[in-house]
Amino acid sequence: MAGAYATRAGSLSLRTGADRQKHSRRLAVLETMDNGKPIRESRDIDIPLVARHFYYHAGWAQLLHQEFPGYEACGVVGQIIPWNFPMLMLAWKIAPALATGNTVVLKPAEFTPLTALAFAEICAEIGLPPGVVNIVTGDGLTGEALVKHPGVAKNRFHRFYRSGPRHPQCDGGQP
Repeated sequence: MAGAYATRAGSLSLRTGADRQKHSRRLAVLETMDNGKPIRESRDIDIPLVARHFYYHAGWAQLLHQEFPGYEACGVVGQIIPWNFPMLMLAWKIAPALATGNTVVLKPAEFTPLTALAFAEICAEIGLPPGVVNIVTGDGLTGEALVKHPGVAKNRFHRFYRSGPRHPQCDGGQP
């Protein structure tokens, strides 16, 4: 059963990577609109790296139970990402979570939600089961609700000087 799920997770990660390539122009434009970086940087660097990241983690899914016998998924993983590389940060968070059999609730920065929302549309388009990838938008209070939610087994975020002290439980209680 675990091997079958890893194969399915790998397939989903691979399809997600392929669809990133298919939608690369749209995602590059949204990434530029989201945070103001030059279109050339979004198109030629960020979006291709996103696709490669999903392909890389698709390989992890194939080897997960061979390399880590007895591994079990955490369940629901909460992810909070900053504004500076919205799509790339999304890939860094979601690809490994999916490849290891988890579901994700991702909260993008309140000022840069466009690519995350487009990603959710693409996930639905490729047939990712409902509830596997969830995007919630909002300010710091939304992030706080995600971190404190009892149904979330693990939380991860990039520390930011304003939000980091608010969520010490994400780093093992270290402020």
